Amino acid sequence: MLTGINFSPPLYFLFNFCLQLAFPTSIEQLRIQSLVFIVIGIVVSFLLTRKVFGTVIAFVSTILVTSQSNVLFSQAQEARHYGMFFVCGAWVLCMQNLDNDADKKNKWLTFLAHFCLCQVHYLGIIFSGLVGLSLLISKKEKSIFKRIPPPIFVVWIFTLPIYLLLLSQQSSHLGNWPKPNELSDLFSLYNDSFFILTMLIPFFTILLTKQTKKNSKTFHSVESKNSIPIILTSFFWISVPLIFWIISHLTSLNLFVERYFIPKEVAITFLVACGLRYIFQKLPKQNCQCVTLLSTFTTAIILILVGTRRGVFRLNKDTCYHHSLIIEKSYPYSEQPIIIEYEPKYFPNAYLGKYECLYNIENESLIEVYKRFSTKIKFSAQ
Repeated sequence: MLTGINFSPPLYFLFNFCLQLAFPTSIEQLRIQSLVFIVIGIVVSFLLTRKVFGTVIAFVSTILVTSQSNVLFSQAQEARHYGMFFVCGAWVLCMQNLDNDADKKNKWLTFLAHFCLCQVHYLGIIFSGLVGLSLLISKKEKSIFKRIPPPIFVVWIFTLPIYLLLLSQQSSHLGNWPKPNELSDLFSLYNDSFFILTMLIPFFTILLTKQTKKNSKTFHSVESKNSIPIILTSFFWISVPLIFWIISHLTSLNLFVERYFIPKEVAITFLVACGLRYIFQKLPKQNCQCVTLLSTFTTAIILILVGTRRGVFRLNKDTCYHHSLIIEKSYPYSEQPIIIEYEPKYFPNAYLGKYECLYNIENESLIEVYKRFSTKIKFSAQ
């Protein structure tokens, strides 16, 4: 953060700073932490959909989405804050299903959920704001000033000054790297989250194991009432990529990056569950629900294996950009340090420590910034 390159909201960095004091961790262990966050977010998504739709629909919707989501797979392997962003999004959506949001404990939980969401990523307040919009639309039985719980307002009031302070310290080159925003990129972003034709798997298994009696089970009245704001929020959340795609074409601001919208995966899971619930109600009652679960699980495993094969291809030395940055072991050993002018090439080689590397940079102000970032960076000018 001291370089100004990644002056993001501080929760992820503060969390790992405190964790580092008790349990010193490496970059590899931070990647495991991201995986843990993604898994927790998936479990929370499952628990939310199970409470509203039941176990079978929750299992099918959750496993279909998570087995196809490219952003969840990629961010589970990164030492970055997007895994935490995902689990905070799941937490916020889960808090909308409270039976009594006026309870003191629930007020605190709502505050913490929205606070964490906003303090992990700048777009957190966008997702939090869309929750407020869904409450304004759906809670018509209340006066307009009582539809949004006060804890959410407090989070917004607290967050905006922090954002302004952080953005004022942010390096001016943030976001200047190319971000593809063609129409095909928009379609790809949604297609990489969930391929709707995979819903045919549970559909056909029910038809193959049908009975004559209709599946007439409906929503519980309380659950139906609580699910309306979540459905609205889910639609709003999956529209965020489309909104930023349009903004990227109308203005010079381009924030159209798939991982920025990772909370939408929770929303997609919930909406898929809604769709499955509607389909299951129209179909004949099933003889054995385990057939649906087994067939869906098998499909998910196949999808994961296909995605893993694609990932392994990307990590191949012939196709992965990272490997081209690493100095080969065949490089003749010398006691003289290797001077590197290219920043992306300096840091991975300096981290591996196979050779003594010096960073050649002539800008004195940048040298001071890097020194504040880490005393381990060695410069050729020293």
